[in-house]
Amino acid sequence: MTPLPYSKVLVVQKRTKLELDLEAFGDMDALRDLSRNRPDVLQRTVESHERQVQSRRILLEKVFPTATFAFREALDDNSLSEKFDLIVSHGGDNHFTYVAHKVDQIPILGCNSDPKTSVGALLPFDSSNLIEVTKGTIHIIEEKWNQISTIIDYPNGSSVETVPAICEISIRNNSPDLTSRYWIEHDLLVEEQKCSGLLVYTGAGSTGWVASCQPKKLSTFEKDLPQFEVYAREIRAKRNHGKWRLSEFRTNKEVRVISEMNGGIAIDSLTERHYPFPPYCKATFRLSPKQLKVIVPVNV
Repeated sequence: MTPLPYSKVLVVQKRTKLELDLEAFGDMDALRDLSRNRPDVLQRTVESHERQVQSRRILLEKVFPTATFAFREALDDNSLSEKFDLIVSHGGDNHFTYVAHKVDQIPILGCNSDPKTSVGALLPFDSSNLIEVTKGTIHIIEEKWNQISTIIDYPNGSSVETVPAICEISIRNNSPDLTSRYWIEHDLLVEEQKCSGLLVYTGAGSTGWVASCQPKKLSTFEKDLPQFEVYAREIRAKRNHGKWRLSEFRTNKEVRVISEMNGGIAIDSLTERHYPFPPYCKATFRLSPKQLKVIVPVNV
């Protein structure tokens, strides 16, 4: 076996749904009782758990035998960069973004823990093709993915700089049944918009759930392209039947949004990365000077 060119590896595992359910409800008897009307759902959960545990075992035995294996709590260590030269995210896309927010400038590798049930748009590896990497039949490179930085200025004079967004930023009313209302400014254009939420996203984010939004003119784009996109979801038609100028566009310039709602800004769909966005708040979005170092297969 030919090792990957990293000597200090941390594999951050996602707890499976079964592991989380057992923590919440106690034991398998309790889960069987809860799922008695749909035992097939529990069965699929168990099968996915078994596949993910097998994937962990392969990584430990055949890919990263000298690595440190841990769960998310290990990412709270402020000295990661001194201890590791590669972080492996073993889970799904959301787990990948959670882990990536913590790695700073350490390269990250995304490994899909259950490719049978997870699309894994950000995860080009699974345990099987990582074995091929160790054999030299699949080669790897380091890509640099662009991120979006956000600064939120509050009416009381305070400001917050969020963590850089790897995929998308969602700006919306805190009540999902109410209209999201705001002013948006870009390149000397200003518009007031009412919609179900504004999305600001990177090339990595263009492969995610924004791709299912309709109608949508722009397609996916490269993760290392130094631009980001803005898309207003389900925007209300103009009274004068005119066309919106800032409802969907790609840019490398600043975008400003001024809130007219009791809203929030969510970074990468993570509950831990949610920021208040009340009326008269101003958020400024721009390309982050920091890029995410991501290990990917060559020509994939």
